[in-house]
Amino acid sequence: MGLGGIVLAKLGQDLVHAWGWWTLPAGILVVLAAVAALFVVRARRIRESGRRVAVAAVDGLNPTEFEHHVADLLRRDGCLQVRVVGGRGDGGVDVLARTPRMARVAVQCKHYPGRAVGPAAVRDFNGCAWTDHRADVALLVTSGRFTAAATDFGHRHRIQMVDREVLSRWMAGERILPRAPAP
Repeated sequence: MGLGGIVLAKLGQDLVHAWGWWTLPAGILVVLAAVAALFVVRARRIRESGRRVAVAAVDGLNPTEFEHHVADLLRRDGCLQVRVVGGRGDGGVDVLARTPRMARVAVQCKHYPGRAVGPAAVRDFNGCAWTDHRADVALLVTSGRFTAAATDFGHRHRIQMVDREVLSRWMAGERILPRAPAP
């Protein structure tokens, strides 16, 4: 036994003599709780780092690949009839799908890793998602962020705004689609 072990044993012995036998199991529980807390913090940091790496990989996609990536996330979450319709003449929607309860989902994808989506894009999507596509759920997904005005407009008009942070959580397995009622 090294010097550290001897000192630790002597300290434990002194505590037991000074405060009673219960200090030894209490001390062990405190040490175990501290070690467990350190493992939890470390695991959380590793998860966060993985999420940042995963969402950074999205930056390397082109806009069409980004649309297909979002479609894959919808499929993973149980959506049916998922179709990528983006491109010229897409009617302002890039992905159409149905939830398991058959609610219509209209998705607009904005692959803007380095800049913010403004309110004009949200207004355009608002006009076509509800009217042209008769969506029950409208999802605006960006690889970047939204301006405050865009976020405000989207929330006022029931558009689910998925920015880089929410996208990273979605990619990590969190479900983001609201439980839309069947149409």
